[in-house]
Amino acid sequence: MKYRITKILFPLIVFIAISFIPNIAISQDNPTQKEIAELFRSPKKIKWFRNYYGRVDDINDVTLVIGYDGKNCKGYVTFLRSRQRFKLEGNIKNNKLILRETDEEESVTGFFEGYISDDGQNVKATWFNRDKTRAGELSLKQVEKEPVFPSYCGNNKWVRNFEGKIVQDEVEMTLQRNDSDRLFGLIWFKSTNKTFDLRGRMTSSEEFELDIIDDLELKRGGIKGSINPARRNLTGVRIMPNGDQHRISLDRKEELMVGCIEYQDYMATYDAIYPKSRFSAFNDFVTEAVEQWKGECKTHVSQLKAENGNPGPDQRGLSNARGWFQMEFVSDSLASGFLCFDKSWEEGSTDLSFNFDLVNGKPIELRDIFKSGTAYEEALDKAAFNTIRRRKIFKNPGFREWILEADFEHFTIRKEGIRYSTSFHPIYGRQGVTVPWKELEEYLNPYGPVAYLFMTPPPQPKTGKRKRGGI
Repeated sequence: MKYRITKILFPLIVFIAISFIPNIAISQDNPTQKEIAELFRSPKKIKWFRNYYGRVDDINDVTLVIGYDGKNCKGYVTFLRSRQRFKLEGNIKNNKLILRETDEEESVTGFFEGYISDDGQNVKATWFNRDKTRAGELSLKQVEKEPVFPSYCGNNKWVRNFEGKIVQDEVEMTLQRNDSDRLFGLIWFKSTNKTFDLRGRMTSSEEFELDIIDDLELKRGGIKGSINPARRNLTGVRIMPNGDQHRISLDRKEELMVGCIEYQDYMATYDAIYPKSRFSAFNDFVTEAVEQWKGECKTHVSQLKAENGNPGPDQRGLSNARGWFQMEFVSDSLASGFLCFDKSWEEGSTDLSFNFDLVNGKPIELRDIFKSGTAYEEALDKAAFNTIRRRKIFKNPGFREWILEADFEHFTIRKEGIRYSTSFHPIYGRQGVTVPWKELEEYLNPYGPVAYLFMTPPPQPKTGKRKRGGI
């Protein structure tokens, strides 16, 4: 009798158990998927679970784990550095993702809006706070397993120097990658002794597109190619202004590493990237500036926490700060560029231009380059304004009013001269002009720290004859 009852009940139990199991298997080593299944009214209707990993603004690591039942999308986003997690609920329609973010109190704290690629492998989205007054860009890729630890944010950022020839003309190129796809830099042509700006993007993990921009902000052709990390070279084509193309192959030379600072919590985010070299004196110089900015951010965060013991949705992403850099010249003896810092709780940004003598381990001041007692600053001002007046943007009344009052308070060294620049303007950006050494010849110090750039060969300091027995 017991055997008959067991024989009848066993299939019934199996049938009931199976009816409550979702159509898709829940990963046993992913507890987040189990939690997500409980968010659905009918877990058995879930069509898929996916794990995504990436960064917000290419700095702060996040994981996104979501489930989808054909109509509703639910899941969690976790900021790996701070371990803060938020619940997400919404829908996916025609690959468009719209999710609302809620905290532990079930209060709406923000929104995610973006797209999932057709193959489901990539998510591009924007995070907004509740009032949509603050935002961050997300770029995520599908991964097999939900990551637990953050990566090093500098692993896809670099500054690389390349050398070679383009149509028999010797060139030197500096390329800088500060985030996932934006690419910029400089290219110097020996035949004309001129440097041009490069602006473009990485179109894949190795391929890129760049525009060549002159000092009047006019496009002078471009470069398309690929960077091969294994072979340490760059290959592609130089596109001339008339459309002609010439093959190029450049070898990689000097390279700077990128350092990172990351912090994120419910109310605040601050992050910075900065250059690192094999020269300890230069690293100490940069670190001092970055640590000062970091200290100001930490103080602000402490004040926020003291004033908001139990922060709510209105305090989500309340403050943010960012630091970044731009190199102007990189060689085995000189590093020149900008450190830039921005804080949401202060107006404007802070620009720090630097020119560092890597051989002697000290910064180079403008006065070190010129003869004392000469009117070199007036010469720089005059040359800068003469170029600015020739740019198309000078016809803009707002720009003209600003630039005529602006100070060219920054300088950086380029191979052919002094790059004279304003501070960053929220509308017009940083305006810079290169003043060639040849226009400043009467003011230059032939024994200064960069005389080798404008004198061939630079003169040697005079020394008296050494007496016998002298030291």
